[in-house]
Amino acid sequence: MDYDYVVAQTLLLGVVALIGIVFTFALPVPNHKSKATSGRYARLFLASCWLVEVCQTVRFSGYEQAGRMGFYIASMIAAYMLLMTIVKRYGHSLTRQQILLVCAHIVAVALCSVLLEFAWFTQWMANTLILLSVAFPVWLAIRRVKYYLASKSLGDKVLYAVLSAVFYTLLAILPLYLIFFDASIAHHHSLTFAILMVFMLVFMLSFAVSVLHSLVNRLHTQVHTDPLTGAKNRHFFYEIAPKLSAHALRNNDILSVVACDIDHFKAINDKHGHVVGDIALKRFCKIIQDELRAEDTLIRMGGEEFLVLSPHCDRNQATELAERLRTVISETEIEAKGVKLMLTASFGVIEMTHTSEFFSSVKEADQALYDAKASGRNQVITV
Repeated sequence: MDYDYVVAQTLLLGVVALIGIVFTFALPVPNHKSKATSGRYARLFLASCWLVEVCQTVRFSGYEQAGRMGFYIASMIAAYMLLMTIVKRYGHSLTRQQILLVCAHIVAVALCSVLLEFAWFTQWMANTLILLSVAFPVWLAIRRVKYYLASKSLGDKVLYAVLSAVFYTLLAILPLYLIFFDASIAHHHSLTFAILMVFMLVFMLSFAVSVLHSLVNRLHTQVHTDPLTGAKNRHFFYEIAPKLSAHALRNNDILSVVACDIDHFKAINDKHGHVVGDIALKRFCKIIQDELRAEDTLIRMGGEEFLVLSPHCDRNQATELAERLRTVISETEIEAKGVKLMLTASFGVIEMTHTSEFFSSVKEADQALYDAKASGRNQVITV
């Protein structure tokens, strides 16, 4: 193989790595501190992959010892940069002990390459060690992706498939190639170039899709979540809640609606200010959420008005829920900016029937709530 051709392959892979590095800067940065660093490790991974190819070129140039040692170390660094990309992608970090083990592993591989030069280590033993060493962090990355695999994330699925393919290539295909094909360093260089080129391209695609999918999910969650209280908002009420109601009724499930309003909340804002009022709202929602089941949904309709959608909950059970909420709220002292508040709330309850229309049922629950407020507040009225 012509030396210029080898250099051209190395330069081409360098261009691909550079494009990938620039591309990661264009991806949105997650708000999570640890997840935000995943792009940095992705760039280090791409750079390390190119260094693997550079070291193969050094070997081809006649500097076998230096090239082989660099190849081993660069391969290990690339594998661990891949692992760190995945670890950070899911918002985690390595412990100090784990970092020390990684460094010790890389040093051990470097030592292996030195021993090989003094004929204390045979070539097949060195090849076996490097393949197992690179496969180990790839296997850890596969486990991490599989554990957090999002069923609707195409990027995560592609990433999982690519990592699996690399893992089995390292443990099955490459050993057979090294055993049964007495290929020259030129052929090794071409094979390394082809594997790295495919892996880098597919990795960039899957990583980008995974990041963008997470961004879409985050935006979707934000669209349907009240930023102050963490409850669902009016967008959820108009878009998703009717679908949940229709699904429950189609499956002959019981669904109850509980309307809730904090008593005299305007007076709190007028007397203590909106900052105190906002804190009181957050604490109020926390009290309610702690009393609800996992399948119940709390919706902030606006101001101090809320709805609770309670599936598998009949009229009597929903009334008991509202009474429990009323009691807990009236007995819980809320402290906000040095101000101690005792809140009460009024409730309206209705059980939806199979002939009910969602918005009509909510309107009836609201009317029951207004009746409770008109009758003295701090009480529950069931339709």
